[in-house]
Amino acid sequence: MVRNTTRPSLKPYGIHPIHDVLRSAASKYPDKTAIIDGDSSYTFSGLENFSSKFSGALKTLGVLQSDRIGILAPNCAEFVIAFYGITRSGAVVSTINSGYREREIAHQVQDSGCQILVVHESLSEILDEAKKLIKNDVRSIVITTDKTKQGSFWQLLSQVEAYTATDIDPEKDLAALPYSSGTTGLTKGVMLSHFNLVSNVKQLMSLSGGVSMAEDDVILVHLPLFHIYGMNVLMNPCIAAGATQVMMRRFDMEELLSIIEKYRITKLCTVPPVGLGLSQYPG
Repeated sequence: MVRNTTRPSLKPYGIHPIHDVLRSAASKYPDKTAIIDGDSSYTFSGLENFSSKFSGALKTLGVLQSDRIGILAPNCAEFVIAFYGITRSGAVVSTINSGYREREIAHQVQDSGCQILVVHESLSEILDEAKKLIKNDVRSIVITTDKTKQGSFWQLLSQVEAYTATDIDPEKDLAALPYSSGTTGLTKGVMLSHFNLVSNVKQLMSLSGGVSMAEDDVILVHLPLFHIYGMNVLMNPCIAAGATQVMMRRFDMEELLSIIEKYRITKLCTVPPVGLGLSQYPG
Protein backbone atom coordinates (compact mmCIF):
# COMPACT_ATOMS: atom_id res chain seq x y z
CA MET A 1 0.00 0.00 0.00
CA VAL A 2 1.27 3.47 -0.91
CA ARG A 3 0.70 6.17 1.69
CA ASN A 4 1.04 9.91 1.19
CA THR A 5 3.10 11.85 3.71
CA THR A 6 3.70 15.49 4.51
CA ARG A 7 7.28 14.74 5.51
CA PRO A 8 9.87 16.07 3.06
CA SER A 9 12.25 13.60 1.47
CA LEU A 10 15.64 13.28 3.13
CA LYS A 11 17.30 12.78 -0.24
CA PRO A 12 19.92 13.46 -1.35
CA TYR A 13 21.96 11.82 1.38
CA GLY A 14 25.47 13.09 1.95
CA ILE A 15 28.21 11.20 0.15
CA HIS A 16 30.99 11.61 2.68
CA PRO A 17 32.87 9.47 5.22
CA ILE A 18 31.60 9.01 8.76
CA HIS A 19 34.64 10.77 10.28
CA ASP A 20 33.54 13.96 8.50
CA VAL A 21 30.79 14.09 11.12
CA LEU A 22 33.45 14.77 13.76
CA ARG A 23 35.44 17.12 11.53
CA SER A 24 32.32 19.21 10.90
CA ALA A 25 31.38 19.28 14.60
CA ALA A 26 34.91 20.32 15.57
CA SER A 27 34.65 23.21 13.12
CA LYS A 28 31.25 24.34 14.46
CA TYR A 29 31.78 23.71 18.18
CA PRO A 30 35.57 23.63 18.73
CA ASP A 31 35.59 24.49 22.44
CA LYS A 32 32.32 22.84 23.44
CA THR A 33 32.51 19.74 25.63
CA ALA A 34 31.91 16.66 23.50
CA ILE A 35 32.57 13.92 26.05
CA ILE A 36 32.64 13.63 29.81
CA ASP A 37 34.36 10.42 30.91
CA GLY A 38 34.72 10.18 34.66
CA ASP A 39 36.99 13.01 35.80
CA SER A 40 38.10 13.82 32.24
CA SER A 41 36.39 15.88 29.57
CA TYR A 42 37.15 16.41 25.90
CA THR A 43 36.17 19.18 23.50
CA PHE A 44 35.13 18.57 19.91
CA SER A 45 38.39 20.03 18.63
CA GLY A 46 40.28 17.84 21.08
CA LEU A 47 38.52 14.71 19.81
CA GLU A 48 39.27 15.67 16.22
CA ASN A 49 42.95 16.24 17.03
CA PHE A 50 43.31 12.97 18.94
CA SER A 51 41.49 10.91 16.31
CA SER A 52 43.66 12.45 13.59
CA LYS A 53 46.77 11.55 15.58
CA PHE A 54 45.53 8.01 16.15
CA SER A 55 45.03 7.71 12.41
CA GLY A 56 48.64 8.80 11.97
CA ALA A 57 49.77 6.27 14.57
CA LEU A 58 48.03 3.49 12.67
CA LYS A 59 49.79 4.52 9.48
CA THR A 60 53.17 4.33 11.25
CA LEU A 61 52.23 0.77 12.24
CA GLY A 62 51.70 -0.11 8.60
CA VAL A 63 47.90 -0.11 8.53
CA LEU A 64 46.52 -0.08 4.99
CA GLN A 65 43.14 0.85 3.56
CA SER A 66 40.44 -1.76 4.32
CA ASP A 67 42.52 -3.43 7.05
CA ARG A 68 40.41 -4.57 10.01
CA ILE A 69 41.06 -3.12 13.46
CA GLY A 70 39.12 -4.21 16.52
CA ILE A 71 38.04 -2.23 19.57
CA LEU A 72 37.56 -4.20 22.79
CA ALA A 73 36.66 -1.65 25.43
CA PRO A 74 33.83 -0.38 27.63
CA ASN A 75 32.30 3.01 26.91
CA CYS A 76 35.07 5.58 27.17
CA ALA A 77 36.49 8.59 25.34
CA GLU A 78 39.24 6.44 23.85
CA PHE A 79 36.61 4.28 22.14
CA VAL A 80 35.30 7.34 20.30
CA ILE A 81 38.80 8.59 19.42
CA ALA A 82 39.82 5.16 18.13
CA PHE A 83 36.62 4.75 16.10
CA TYR A 84 37.09 7.95 14.11
CA GLY A 85 40.86 7.48 13.91
CA ILE A 86 40.42 4.05 12.36
CA THR A 87 37.88 5.19 9.78
CA ARG A 88 40.02 8.23 9.00
CA SER A 89 42.93 5.94 8.16
CA GLY A 90 40.76 4.06 5.68
CA ALA A 91 40.67 0.95 7.85
CA VAL A 92 37.50 -0.78 9.10
CA VAL A 93 36.36 -0.79 12.75
CA SER A 94 35.23 -4.13 14.17
CA THR A 95 33.64 -3.43 17.54
CA ILE A 96 33.86 -6.37 19.96
CA ASN A 97 31.42 -7.07 22.78
CA SER A 98 33.26 -6.28 26.02
CA GLY A 99 31.28 -9.03 27.74
CA TYR A 100 32.58 -11.77 25.44
CA ARG A 101 34.50 -14.74 26.75
CA GLU A 102 37.82 -15.90 25.27
CA ARG A 103 36.33 -18.18 22.61
CA GLU A 104 33.93 -15.49 21.38
CA ILE A 105 36.66 -12.85 21.15
CA ALA A 106 38.91 -15.27 19.28
CA HIS A 107 36.14 -16.09 16.80
CA GLN A 108 35.44 -12.46 15.93
CA VAL A 109 39.10 -11.46 15.70
CA GLN A 110 39.89 -14.38 13.42
CA ASP A 111 36.70 -14.22 11.35
CA SER A 112 36.98 -10.47 10.74
CA GLY A 113 40.71 -10.62 10.04
CA CYS A 114 41.65 -8.04 12.68
CA GLN A 115 45.37 -7.28 12.67
CA ILE A 116 45.36 -4.79 15.54
CA LEU A 117 43.17 -4.56 18.63
CA VAL A 118 42.57 -1.46 20.71
CA VAL A 119 41.90 -2.96 24.13
CA HIS A 120 41.09 -1.42 27.50
CA GLU A 121 43.45 -2.46 30.29
CA SER A 122 40.54 -3.97 32.23
CA LEU A 123 40.13 -6.51 29.39
CA SER A 124 43.82 -7.21 28.71
CA GLU A 125 43.86 -10.44 30.68
CA ILE A 126 40.94 -12.03 28.85
CA LEU A 127 42.40 -10.89 25.52
CA ASP A 128 45.70 -12.58 26.38
CA GLU A 129 43.80 -15.82 26.91
CA ALA A 130 41.82 -15.31 23.69
CA LYS A 131 45.03 -14.82 21.72
CA LYS A 132 46.01 -18.40 22.55
CA LEU A 133 43.07 -19.48 20.40
CA ILE A 134 43.87 -17.14 17.50
CA LYS A 135 46.05 -18.53 14.72
CA ASN A 136 47.26 -15.24 13.24
CA ASP A 137 49.40 -12.63 15.00
CA VAL A 138 47.43 -9.74 16.48
CA ARG A 139 48.99 -6.59 17.89
CA SER A 140 47.41 -4.85 20.91
CA ILE A 141 47.24 -1.14 21.70
CA VAL A 142 46.25 -0.87 25.36
CA ILE A 143 44.15 1.96 26.80
CA THR A 144 45.80 2.54 30.18
CA THR A 145 45.09 4.84 33.10
CA ASP A 146 48.78 5.81 33.02
CA LYS A 147 48.94 7.85 29.81
CA THR A 148 52.76 7.77 29.77
CA LYS A 149 53.06 3.97 29.79
CA GLN A 150 55.29 2.74 26.96
CA GLY A 151 53.33 1.36 24.01
CA SER A 152 49.98 2.47 25.41
CA PHE A 153 47.22 4.20 23.46
CA TRP A 154 48.02 7.67 24.76
CA GLN A 155 51.78 7.26 24.59
CA LEU A 156 51.40 6.25 20.95
CA LEU A 157 49.37 9.39 20.23
CA SER A 158 52.03 11.58 21.81
CA GLN A 159 54.61 10.41 19.29
CA VAL A 160 52.82 11.24 16.03
CA GLU A 161 51.43 14.19 14.13
CA ALA A 162 47.88 14.61 12.87
CA TYR A 163 47.20 12.65 9.70
CA THR A 164 45.30 13.77 6.61
CA ALA A 165 42.33 11.47 6.05
CA THR A 166 42.65 8.72 3.45
CA ASP A 167 40.57 9.16 0.29
CA ILE A 168 37.71 6.67 0.29
CA ASP A 169 34.54 5.89 -1.64
CA PRO A 170 31.79 6.33 0.99
CA GLU A 171 29.27 4.24 -0.94
CA LYS A 172 31.59 1.27 -1.44
CA ASP A 173 34.20 1.34 1.33
CA LEU A 174 33.38 -0.25 4.68
CA ALA A 175 33.51 1.86 7.82
CA ALA A 176 32.40 -0.64 10.45
CA LEU A 177 32.10 -4.39 10.92
CA PRO A 178 30.10 -5.00 14.11
CA TYR A 179 28.96 -8.56 14.79
CA SER A 180 25.47 -10.02 15.15
CA SER A 181 24.23 -11.62 18.36
CA GLY A 182 24.73 -15.13 16.96
CA THR A 183 21.14 -16.23 17.57
CA THR A 184 21.28 -19.00 14.94
CA GLY A 185 24.92 -19.97 15.39
CA LEU A 186 28.26 -18.20 15.41
CA THR A 187 28.24 -14.41 15.35
CA LYS A 188 28.51 -12.88 11.89
CA GLY A 189 30.01 -9.62 10.66
CA VAL A 190 27.61 -6.91 9.49
CA MET A 191 29.20 -4.89 6.68
CA LEU A 192 28.41 -1.17 7.03
CA SER A 193 29.73 1.38 4.57
CA HIS A 194 30.43 5.01 5.40
CA PHE A 195 27.31 5.87 3.40
CA ASN A 196 25.22 3.46 5.52
CA LEU A 197 26.26 5.15 8.76
CA VAL A 198 26.04 8.73 7.48
CA SER A 199 22.58 8.14 5.96
CA ASN A 200 21.30 6.63 9.20
CA VAL A 201 22.64 9.61 11.17
CA LYS A 202 20.74 11.96 8.85
CA GLN A 203 17.56 9.94 9.35
CA LEU A 204 17.92 10.06 13.12
CA MET A 205 18.70 13.79 13.07
CA SER A 206 15.44 14.37 11.18
CA LEU A 207 13.16 12.79 13.77
CA SER A 208 10.44 15.13 15.00
CA GLY A 209 8.85 15.64 18.39
CA GLY A 210 12.06 16.61 20.17
CA VAL A 211 13.47 13.11 19.83
CA SER A 212 16.55 13.91 17.72
CA MET A 213 19.80 15.11 19.29
CA ALA A 214 20.42 18.85 19.57
CA GLU A 215 23.37 21.09 20.38
CA ASP A 216 22.16 21.85 23.91
CA ASP A 217 21.54 18.20 24.81
CA VAL A 218 23.50 16.31 27.45
CA ILE A 219 23.17 12.60 26.69
CA LEU A 220 23.92 9.73 29.05
CA VAL A 221 25.62 6.91 27.13
CA HIS A 222 25.01 3.76 29.15
CA LEU A 223 24.27 1.53 26.15
CA PRO A 224 27.45 -0.12 24.83
CA LEU A 225 29.22 1.61 21.95
CA PHE A 226 30.21 -1.78 20.53
CA HIS A 227 26.51 -2.30 19.68
CA ILE A 228 24.94 -0.52 16.71
CA TYR A 229 22.47 1.19 19.08
CA GLY A 230 25.28 2.82 21.02
CA MET A 231 27.39 3.44 17.92
CA ASN A 232 24.91 4.94 15.50
CA VAL A 233 21.93 6.02 17.59
CA LEU A 234 24.02 7.67 20.30
CA MET A 235 27.69 8.30 19.46
CA ASN A 236 27.53 9.43 15.84
CA PRO A 237 24.31 11.51 16.06
CA CYS A 238 25.54 13.18 19.27
CA ILE A 239 28.76 14.17 17.54
CA ALA A 240 26.83 15.39 14.49
CA ALA A 241 24.49 17.51 16.63
CA GLY A 242 27.18 18.97 18.87
CA ALA A 243 25.62 17.35 21.94
CA THR A 244 27.60 16.39 25.04
CA GLN A 245 27.94 12.69 25.85
CA VAL A 246 28.45 11.44 29.40
CA MET A 247 30.08 8.00 29.36
CA MET A 248 28.95 5.19 31.66
CA ARG A 249 31.21 2.14 31.53
CA ARG A 250 29.02 -0.42 33.27
CA PHE A 251 25.31 -0.17 34.00
CA ASP A 252 24.32 0.47 37.59
CA MET A 253 20.93 1.95 38.46
CA GLU A 254 22.16 4.13 41.33
CA GLU A 255 25.05 5.46 39.27
CA LEU A 256 22.69 6.15 36.36
CA LEU A 257 20.40 8.22 38.58
CA SER A 258 23.37 10.03 40.10
CA ILE A 259 24.71 10.96 36.65
CA ILE A 260 21.28 12.15 35.50
CA GLU A 261 21.12 14.50 38.49
CA LYS A 262 24.77 15.63 38.43
CA TYR A 263 24.97 16.47 34.72
CA ARG A 264 21.31 17.41 34.16
CA ILE A 265 20.85 14.79 31.45
CA THR A 266 18.33 16.01 28.86
CA LYS A 267 17.64 12.79 26.94
CA LEU A 268 18.00 9.14 27.87
CA CYS A 269 18.16 6.55 25.10
CA THR A 270 17.68 3.20 26.77
CA VAL A 271 16.14 -0.28 26.56
CA PRO A 272 12.90 -1.69 28.09
CA PRO A 273 14.52 -3.47 31.08
CA VAL A 274 16.12 -0.19 32.20
CA GLY A 275 12.85 1.66 31.69
CA LEU A 276 11.07 -0.94 33.80
CA GLY A 277 13.77 -0.69 36.46
CA LEU A 278 13.38 3.09 36.57
CA SER A 279 9.60 2.80 36.96
CA GLN A 280 10.01 0.43 39.90
CA TYR A 281 12.88 2.22 41.61
CA PRO A 282 11.99 3.40 45.16
CA GLY A 283 11.22 7.10 45.42
